[in-house]
Amino acid sequence: MVTKGAPIPVTVIGGFLGAGKTTLVNHILNGDHGLKVAVLVNDFGAINIDAALITSTEGGLYSLSNGCVCCGLNQGFVEQLEGLLATRTDIDHIVIEASGVADPSRIMDTVRYARFAARLRADAIVVVVDAAGFDDAIAAAPGLAEAQIGSADLLVLNKTDLVDREKLDVWHARWTFPDTRIVETTSSRVPFDILFAGQVLPSGIASTFSAEPVHEPAVSATWRREGAVDLKCLQKVLTGLPTAVYRAKGFLRTIGGRRFAVHLVGTRLSFEPMANAPEGLDADNILVLIGFGERSAFETIMAHLDGCAEPIPPTATGAG
Repeated sequence: MVTKGAPIPVTVIGGFLGAGKTTLVNHILNGDHGLKVAVLVNDFGAINIDAALITSTEGGLYSLSNGCVCCGLNQGFVEQLEGLLATRTDIDHIVIEASGVADPSRIMDTVRYARFAARLRADAIVVVVDAAGFDDAIAAAPGLAEAQIGSADLLVLNKTDLVDREKLDVWHARWTFPDTRIVETTSSRVPFDILFAGQVLPSGIASTFSAEPVHEPAVSATWRREGAVDLKCLQKVLTGLPTAVYRAKGFLRTIGGRRFAVHLVGTRLSFEPMANAPEGLDADNILVLIGFGERSAFETIMAHLDGCAEPIPPTATGAG
């Protein structure tokens, strides 16, 4: 617990697209850790908070029964931190989820601003790594994934169940130092006594990693289509995407009426059955594609996806 009046420790969670950052955030929000944690995330809609946990909403914050609060980063970051500090005086720890294409050390640099010196304390930068897909991450955005792990105080080597021990040992030898703090996980289940035990970072330590990595800009495109889609056709399109397209996520309604949540990370594709469509969708089928640079060839991909859609019958006209 934080001593009354002491600066609140802040953890920044970083890592490449699809590494398991959101899964780690859900682990925190649903966890029995005894802390009143405030979680700020870039893509709040992706956070799966059980409705039974939500006790109230106030000022854009969702208050949970275990003492945590959660909100989306939908305005200036400094202003949002100021608003949180002004409205909640009972917070023990703040967790900030960085974008998958961000350098988390830049976010922690903001936490170290002089205006927050007496109120916030940089606790740790936690970077989640996809053990099975890190080579794909390096290929997709040269320089970015390396910069992210270079900024880490704690590395979470996630999805270790998808690779053998030999590959894990090779990864350790190539990407870590003897004094690297690292935990291997599946489903981002980091023990809380490790996650919230980061040491105080000396002033200026992040400056070593603060230079923006050289990589192509992240770009995205959204495919929307009413009606139903052929699942086998869509699977073929998604498994054949250019290597520059690293991530896809969304929702589908297939021929036959089944609904699925879609997740593509690198070359791994999954379809999760859903009983009903999520609230707020503006089309039966929505896919968000994330890639790097002009190589993503989104126009061609969209045309291929359109080819998987069942033709929508013309609107009937009144009989003459």
